[in-house]
Amino acid sequence: MPRKHGAYPSVREAILATAAQLFTRQGIHGTSLGDIAEAAKLSKGTLYYYYPAKEELVFTIAEGCLAHFTEAILAWVDGLRREEPIRPALTHLLYALRADENSARLYLVLLTECATGNEGLRALVQQRMREWVVMLEMGTLKLQSRPQLLGKQAELFFTLFSGCLLQDLAGNFEICDDTLLDAVLPG
Repeated sequence: MPRKHGAYPSVREAILATAAQLFTRQGIHGTSLGDIAEAAKLSKGTLYYYYPAKEELVFTIAEGCLAHFTEAILAWVDGLRREEPIRPALTHLLYALRADENSARLYLVLLTECATGNEGLRALVQQRMREWVVMLEMGTLKLQSRPQLLGKQAELFFTLFSGCLLQDLAGNFEICDDTLLDAVLPG
């Protein structure tokens, strides 16, 4: 049975939550394992016992963050009603994807890490993105209305979402759902 650690059900959970918070505030490169151990009130030895390499910790956090978005998309698909028009359905998906600001910020940090050359993380993000595209396609096909988002349009949806999310969280402008949807929905 895992040991409790403060407000967390286990030491592992404390490490993951603390690391995610620090990654979001300081970036992945700006956060050392020592920083995480100190913030989690653990010895470095305890941290290294659970995560001997920072890359493993980053990958575990990334899997959790990306799973959060996958679950939001799956819940969206499950909740679709056949008669629902596509535009309001996609608006609902956008709200669901950005509902948790901490996950949204962490997602952007992970994308930045991909851009700095972390190939393992890049492969994971690309795999999840392909899964999200398929789920979005399935969701729009479930709707009776035309058009649906297929192929490049579905890919564009997530690309624009990521860019709008970055701008929104940077304080440059609020995500404009209508503009994003105008770009991905034909005619």
